[in-house]
Amino acid sequence: MLPPVHCVHARGRGPMCEDRTVLGHGWQMQWARVCRRLDDVRAVYAGRAGGTDAAVDTVLSFFEAAHHLKDWLGNDPSSGITKAAGDSLINGSQILRLAADLANGSKHLVLTSSRTGDTSTTIARNDVTVFVGTGTSAHRFYVESAGAEYDVLQIAETAVDEWSRFLTAQKLL
Repeated sequence: MLPPVHCVHARGRGPMCEDRTVLGHGWQMQWARVCRRLDDVRAVYAGRAGGTDAAVDTVLSFFEAAHHLKDWLGNDPSSGITKAAGDSLINGSQILRLAADLANGSKHLVLTSSRTGDTSTTIARNDVTVFVGTGTSAHRFYVESAGAEYDVLQIAETAVDEWSRFLTAQKLL
């Protein structure tokens, strides 16, 4: 159970707490969100209700959450992780660079600078299996970057594994 905190609504920013964290939660809240979003991507691949647009939203939400974990760690003094350390981890990992490009492309509409070196990094295609009569479908998405193709679920699972190893090495997990 988290200790009670005094929250106020900062002008145009939603609930903020005296320690300036959102709802009094630290980096752990974002890590839990990343893990939930990975479960959501797995559900997209296994099959669930909703069409392709909802599946794309789910996938992009994962990449945004995974990439922004570095900001939550860097902004939470209790983590002991600097923003530079988060950037170093990302820059040293092809998978986390892909995740960064997908997150930033989604957030800003266009990718004007790229961690992978390819500003055209994108979800290039998908396969869908419709389970007739169930109202569900399963999707697979593929990312194109620098002339290579990657499966979105493999990127997502590897990204979480890399963050998990990093957080464990820092004695945060």
